[in-house]
Amino acid sequence: MYHDEIAFDAMPLANPFDAEARPGPAEALEEGFADRLAGLVLASDLFSARNPGPRTRLEEAPVASCWEGATIRFCGERLDQDDLDAFLGCVLLAFRESGRTGAARFRLRDLTRLIRPKGRRFDARRLERSLWRLASARIEIEEEAGCVRMQARLLHTLLCDRAAGICALDVSPRLMQGLRSAQAVERLLAARAPLGSAAFPRWLAALLLNGPATQRLDMTALRRLSGLTRQPMPAFRVRAIAALQDFLDLGYLAAIEPAGPDRLVAKRPVARGEEPACLLLS
Repeated sequence: MYHDEIAFDAMPLANPFDAEARPGPAEALEEGFADRLAGLVLASDLFSARNPGPRTRLEEAPVASCWEGATIRFCGERLDQDDLDAFLGCVLLAFRESGRTGAARFRLRDLTRLIRPKGRRFDARRLERSLWRLASARIEIEEEAGCVRMQARLLHTLLCDRAAGICALDVSPRLMQGLRSAQAVERLLAARAPLGSAAFPRWLAALLLNGPATQRLDMTALRRLSGLTRQPMPAFRVRAIAALQDFLDLGYLAAIEPAGPDRLVAKRPVARGEEPACLLLS
């Protein structure tokens, strides 16, 4: 089964909803900043699950997340799950080339091979536009009633040579730290690849594979975090349950159990050496 191929026993990404990650003084925030940023990338509507549409420019747009006590705003062109694939591909290439420093130099065609399922046409300009969206994105975070403010970027620098089809960039070292290792990112990309172009299943896969082995999922919270608040709840409920059932078939999940009105318990195989923690997402 596909479960065996992606090897859940080595998924080391940090849980973005860790109960121990509480707002506090600047020193405490500094310590967990990388993990929180990784959670923001993988489990919020920063890279929303909406289908691609007009690339509107957003200024200080609120980001729905589970970062307790924080106000998070985004500036830049709207990002989607295709942009997240491009970003994860850049992170993987940077890990392979320079470790956690985040520097990478590559051909656009090589990046495409990492993130596009076989059979999809290579479109250099489309991929380049995605990289520029990532480079222009800015995230502003405010905690402690305005006493602690942070700003983060996904890419610090980007250079594209269109004639040669080559790009050079620097991924945020904080995000390199939060995403932990090349192996973790490889598994995340491998889990998303069979899902094709479907935005919500790819978003949900990132959330489930990044969290603990058992998660109590609230449909209202899933709809908010995925950026699908405009979809009526009955239609969203059908979409979410269908995606979870597909994950059962793929081996990403071991079981799904009802837990009350609009709540489910999703269990994935427990990794070797992993604590069987439980998360309530509400």
